[in-house]
This record gives sequence, structure tokens and C-alpha cells, in this order.
Amino acid sequence: MMGEREEDDDTEEAWLQLRPMEPLPSQCCGSGCSPCVFDLYHRDLARWEAARASKDRSLLRGPESQSCPSKLNPETFVAFSISAVDRLTKDTYRVRFALPGNSQLGLQPGQHLILRGIVDDLEIQRAYTPISPANAEGYFEVLIKCYQMGLMSRYVESWRAGDTAFWRGPFGDFFYKPNQESSPEQLPWSYQEKTRFGRLGQDLIKELVSCCRRKPFALVCGSAEFNKDIARCLLCAGLTEDSYFLF
Repeated sequence: MMGEREEDDDTEEAWLQLRPMEPLPSQCCGSGCSPCVFDLYHRDLARWEAARASKDRSLLRGPESQSCPSKLNPETFVAFSISAVDRLTKDTYRVRFALPGNSQLGLQPGQHLILRGIVDDLEIQRAYTPISPANAEGYFEVLIKCYQMGLMSRYVESWRAGDTAFWRGPFGDFFYKPNQESSPEQLPWSYQEKTRFGRLGQDLIKELVSCCRRKPFALVCGSAEFNKDIARCLLCAGLTEDSYFLF
């Protein structure tokens, strides 16, 4: 009987049932997180393919959601208990999450977290930035605006003190640092006569990059399509992916 059961477990149908499911577009927050939910899917898929090839199910074991509050992890969703939900306006909530003991969240300015929610059996993920002080002990707070047709909004509006929410992170590798210049006149961007106005395009970006005395670092903020187009122009102008940041 034992041998027959082990043989059944190694059938193609049994392995296909263990195959990771590809995430839906709604499960991606669109914030450029690394690892993204699709990165994690491809990692789990590679783990599954290796396990199936060797018929070794132990290779499938990987990090899953942690049921107890713990240290943040960018690859694993961690459970945090909701200690307070304050409705500030008709559509805005300030939510406080408990941290174990007097621990701190440990985020730096410029970093954010990913919240996971399930609505109508659909898993969704969205990015939020905590608003609590970086040195806050025993808690962190998030300000969330809800929308009438928002899926995550429905999930957030159902929260009550004592509920549990799952977060992963932190994400964001562009950190805010206090200004090092002692005089505003010394800031490069303060020279308005050097500011170019007009439609951004490949030629203008190449010209701006070539005028820099040293390799520049570009900050790009706009819609997803705008960021994609400008990133392509920057690469064509000779910059590398570590020479620009997309908000």
C-alpha cells in the first residue's frame, strides 16, 4: 500500500496539481518592486520544475506567509495585527499595526511596503508608505484613501481592531538624504537659465546627458508609459539602469 501511494504521488497529474499558479495582473501593485510577485512566481516555478525532474517534493518547500509578527521580508508576507482603525474623513483611514515588543519597523525614507488582500477570492496587492516616525516603537501606521470602485478599498474598509493583515517589504532603493549643500545658490537645479523647457524626446535627452561633466543620475516621475519611454531614451543616451530611478 505504501509503495502504491508513493507511486500515485509521482504521477504527472499529481505534479501538475502542485505547479505554481501564475499571478493575475491584479496581484501586481505596479510599483516596480524587486522581487515582484511575478519574480516570485518564476522562482517557485523553477523550484517546482527541479522538484518534478528529480521527483523530490522536499525541493518544493519555500517561504510562505508567516502567521506571527516577525521581521519584514521582501519575499514573504508577514502577518501584523491591527491595533486601531481611525476614520479621518469619509474615505480616508489611518491604520495602526502592532509590532512585537518595542521593535521598530526599520524603513528608511523613500521605502514602501506591499499589502496583500483577498476580495471575492481574488488576490490583490498594493503599495503603501508608512506615515509613522522611523523611530516609532511597537507600531507602524499607514494612511489609506479608499475609492468607491477599489478592490483593495473594500478590503481595507472591512478592517477592525484585532484583525490581521499581511505585508511584505521593504521596497525602494532610492533613499532620501539630507541636503549637503550649505547655500541654495550652489544647488545645480537653482540655475533657472539652464533649465530646458519643451517636449522630452530622444534628441533632447541625448543632448542633456552629453552636456554633463560627469555621469548623471536621472529621476523620472510620470505615468507608467512615460517612465517606460524615458527609461528607453536614457538607455539610448548611454546611461545604465543603475543611473536612473523611476518613481
